[in-house]
Amino acid sequence: MRHARSQPRSPGRVAATTACLFALQLAATAAESESNAAARPPASLTYTLPGAELVASAEKILYKRTPQEDLHLHVLRPAGASSEPLPAIVYFSGGGWVTENVEGQIPVAAWFRDHGIIAIAAEYRVRSRSDTTPVECVHDARSAVRYVRTHARELGIDPARIIVAGGSAGGHIAASTVLPHGDEPGEDASVSCRADALVLHNPVLGEGFGREFFAAHPELSPLRGVTADWPPTILSCGTKDELTPHAVAVKFTAAMQDAGNVCELITVPEAGHSCDWPVSNPNFLPTLQRMTAFLREQGFMP
Repeated sequence: MRHARSQPRSPGRVAATTACLFALQLAATAAESESNAAARPPASLTYTLPGAELVASAEKILYKRTPQEDLHLHVLRPAGASSEPLPAIVYFSGGGWVTENVEGQIPVAAWFRDHGIIAIAAEYRVRSRSDTTPVECVHDARSAVRYVRTHARELGIDPARIIVAGGSAGGHIAASTVLPHGDEPGEDASVSCRADALVLHNPVLGEGFGREFFAAHPELSPLRGVTADWPPTILSCGTKDELTPHAVAVKFTAAMQDAGNVCELITVPEAGHSCDWPVSNPNFLPTLQRMTAFLREQGFMP
């Protein structure tokens, strides 16, 4: 696994991959995981539970009514009471803007709950259920984050530490919360929907998958929308990903770094799409451990 960080860079440094390093890190992180699991009660590790069980245990909150369906947040809280507001991570599942599966995504959110922050898996409209387009997907992502920030006090969340995350098309709509366009018409935009940090798993970024959509809606392309004020971002991508090409992730990382933003790319050698998912994927632990460390470095994790 290769990390490209927000230091002065060259295209070769951003793009380089080292399979040997990945293998060594995988072995080291697996050993660390076993050690950590032994040091904590097994009940504190919930990310390995079935998604249906995690959804059933989550607090379900209506955040938006639409003509097609009602949309909910599924909230997982860390064990133990906190006297202070906690950071939160809001996850959106992938599915090419056509399908959406909270049960499939919520174990990744649960990983962050296990590490001490509030984790939220958010529903959004998709074509298979609601006959909608990616535009409505973006609307819903921005609405979800705006709801969390508006209700931060009652949810026990620090409104200045809302991480937005997602995989594939879910990564696209997560990143779209930072763009200046994409609000639901008529929605009160006085409360910001901008992510304070981004965690993106093989995200759709504006080239590769969805090129026809982005040709019609360039304003919703994260790659085209990078400016100097983007939040700290970490993303993963496999070198053999044919849907969200690694070269596009490299290009996005370079654009972020050139704009002076904090951005790190986790390159997963020889991996295709869904390079670090599901939980059973051998790339899950090393990738999620690095993402957690990155968020801790940026002040978003305890």
